[in-house]
Amino acid sequence: MTNRFYLDAAVSTLSEKQAVIGGDEAHHFVRVMRGKIGDKIILFDGNGFVYHGTVEIIAKNTVIVSLTEKQKDEIESPLRLTVACPLPKGERQRFLVEKLAELGVADFIPLALQRSVARATPSSTERFRRYVIEAAKQCGRNVLMNVANEITLPEFVKQLSDEHYRLILHPVSLGAAGQITVKELLAVELPRHIAVLIGPEGSFTDGEVDTAIQNGFTALDLGARILRTETAAVAAAALLLTDAG
Repeated sequence: MTNRFYLDAAVSTLSEKQAVIGGDEAHHFVRVMRGKIGDKIILFDGNGFVYHGTVEIIAKNTVIVSLTEKQKDEIESPLRLTVACPLPKGERQRFLVEKLAELGVADFIPLALQRSVARATPSSTERFRRYVIEAAKQCGRNVLMNVANEITLPEFVKQLSDEHYRLILHPVSLGAAGQITVKELLAVELPRHIAVLIGPEGSFTDGEVDTAIQNGFTALDLGARILRTETAAVAAAALLLTDAG
């Protein structure tokens, strides 16, 4: 069981020597973990700071922690990876969000494409953000992956900066688009800002591929097999982040 808890600024407060945990995290400590006064716990704020402390008071809806140490995150990848893809169906959405968060993706952007099979709603986006917190607690990450609201492909392209190296996952088997291989990709030093565009189960339309290529995306072929959306996203994140630190 983890002794890591998220300091949600919406329901928790933090001072130099004390933290007051509220909301779901207080409930989890008291009701699920059966925490007690005197327990040693670790708190993280989602922005890269970690706090060690001892539980001093347990109230009805809050847990008060006396802080003993503050640390700056040292495990976050120097690569800022943005993954943009449409949502898969059902429980595969949770798998997608959790694994991207665990691997160290900086930003996840749900995309509304022509062949999307599921759409993000305000309630689902809020649920995804909770998945991110749970993943961070489990894997030891102290910076939360940002989950954006759903946008269209033109909106996504428009918000990228010039410093982003842009990749679209598109196997050769679906049509020539100037693809590079994984070996070719890893043979060069990549910049520290990368955006990866992934298609839905029915793949991109020709028009969507053209839009991406015309806006500076390089097509990347991950291999002969056609991967599900969530598999392709996780594979790309693992490929890029494993060597990045």
